[in-house]
Formats: sequence, C-alpha cells, structure tokens
Amino acid sequence: MWQGFIGQRVAAGTKKLRTLGIALLLVALVLGLCFAKTLVNVAQGPASVDDKWLASVTNPYILWRNFVTVKGRKTISTGMSSIEQTTQNGAVISEQTTGEFMIMAVGEHLLVVKARTKEIAESYTGGVVALSDYLKTQILSQLTDRDQKEATLSVMLDATGSYAEGLVAAYVLVVILVLAGACVLALAKRRTENPERHPLCNALSAYGPLYTIVPQIDGEVSSSASSSCGVTFTPSWILKGSKVMRRDELVWVYKKLTKTSVHFIPAGTSHAVILRDSRGKLIEINGREQVVNVCMANLVEVTPWVVLGYSQELQGIYNRERNAFVQGVSERRATMQRRNA
Repeated sequence: MWQGFIGQRVAAGTKKLRTLGIALLLVALVLGLCFAKTLVNVAQGPASVDDKWLASVTNPYILWRNFVTVKGRKTISTGMSSIEQTTQNGAVISEQTTGEFMIMAVGEHLLVVKARTKEIAESYTGGVVALSDYLKTQILSQLTDRDQKEATLSVMLDATGSYAEGLVAAYVLVVILVLAGACVLALAKRRTENPERHPLCNALSAYGPLYTIVPQIDGEVSSSASSSCGVTFTPSWILKGSKVMRRDELVWVYKKLTKTSVHFIPAGTSHAVILRDSRGKLIEINGREQVVNVCMANLVEVTPWVVLGYSQELQGIYNRERNAFVQGVSERRATMQRRNA
C-alpha cells in the first residue's frame, strides 16, 4: 500500500524530518566545539604563565590553553581606552568605555593588558589574544627606549572579565538543539515504522479507511493527474503537502492578492488561489499571476458550481452559516447536472 504516490510522499516527508534532526545535531556539535576551548579553560581555571611562555606564543587563536594569570610589576596606564559606539544613520548616539590599556613588566618583557578602567594592578587574569598592529603602533609610539619597544610582546591579555561571556547561553542552546534533534529523529523513526502517523495520512483518514483511500489516490495519480505550484490534482482529490481535499467537497474558490512594501515603498504583489471546502478546510495555491489564473480557470471548468470570488459577505456566511453555504452550492451543482443530462 505504501509503494505508490502517497507512500512516496510519506517517505519524502520522513526523509526531510530525518535530515532536519541530523542538521540540528550537527549544529549543536559545531556550536559545542566552538565553545569547547572556553569551557575547558574555565573548568581548569586560569594557568599561571611567565614572560617566556607568552613570548613563545605565535598564534593565540590556535592556542588551546589561553585563559591565564600573569603576574608582573610596574604597571602603568597608556592613557588609551577601548570604546564601543552605537550609531544610527551614520551618527553616534551613544558610546561606552569597555576597558583601559595598561603596560606591565613581566620578566624581561612588556605585556599590554586590556583591563577594567583605572584597574592598575600587578596581576591580571584573562584571555591571551593577538595585539593588533594599530594598537601596537600607538603604544610603541609612547615608548622612547628602543629596548622597551623590542621587549614588547606580540600578544596581549584581555582582563576585562569577558573571557567566558556567552558560555552558559551557548551550552543552553546546545542542549536545546540536541533535545530538538533527538525528538525530530525519534518522530521520523516512528513515522518510518508506522506511516499512518504521517500528517498526510491523518488528513486522509478523515475521509475513510486508509486501505481504501490510499490505493484510490495512487490509481488516479498514475492514470490522470496534474501538478501545479506544488499541488497535485486528480479527478477526485487535491493534495498539497499534508493538506488534502476532495474535489466534490469544494464549495468556494477565490483569488488572494498580497501587496508588500519595504519602508513604504511598493515591492510587489503575490498571487494565490484559495480553495475552501464543505468541512471548513483551506488550501492556498501560490504562484505567478498567469499560473494562478490558469489554475483558477481549470478549477472552475471542472467544478463550475462552486462559488467564485471573494467578498466579506460571503466570508461571513461561510464562517457563520456554512451548512447553508454548502447547501446552496449543492443545489447549484444538482441544477447544472440536470441541465447537462
């Protein structure tokens, strides 16, 4: 029963679900790995290092152990600060000082430290990062002694207290992604073992037993079916994704135009055909205007008794007095069939 059109739809939907679950787990893995170094460093605590260790660091970005404590002497402020600015339409609307740059003697070297404002100390804890060329040029310009310039390390210590920033939020997100991925994969497994759990099958079961409905649709699809805008039309059925509708229950068809704008500038109009049936179901078929018009014309040609066009009055009758709406369509259908008999 699951080898035909419906079975293929169910299998394709389950495959997408499985792919989504795997993707969620992969994102969780990548995010976890990105923050793994920070997690390990925080768990182990800051390592005590000297100037020889700092001088041996060539690329701090590939350094695994980069959360350290450095003890030095003769710390002075460079008078330079790190400032974050918030701009709007090119104008600065606010700014915040995020740190002050210090120079500290460590062994035979000088270390640039980004510390909290006015926090002059002889010991700092933070992350080892690269000293930018711009910052190094600005700081070295303040040093008059050539030996001091040569003794300045090519790395700096960020001790502003932001080393583990975002760590908790990142791993909360990792846990959420893992749980979501596991749930999605479990759902895909259940649908593989029991295709009747698929939303399409749930929708079809409202019309009768699946063992009769599914072969009927499979037979119509293989003999006389058409597809347009992601919708499959058979002589008796209309299917879009997990939505399904019987053609003989179609009672109302109308066009929907949606105008979009960006900053009050018109950006285009989208077109759709709305199908409403006697059960209150809705199927929306989106596409280019020409395709939508052809689709609507075909529907009206096959089911000419349906109500065509939209008005608030029709919407009110359909919502509040659907039985009367459906009865009116049924009478029109009977009248047309008698005429054509």
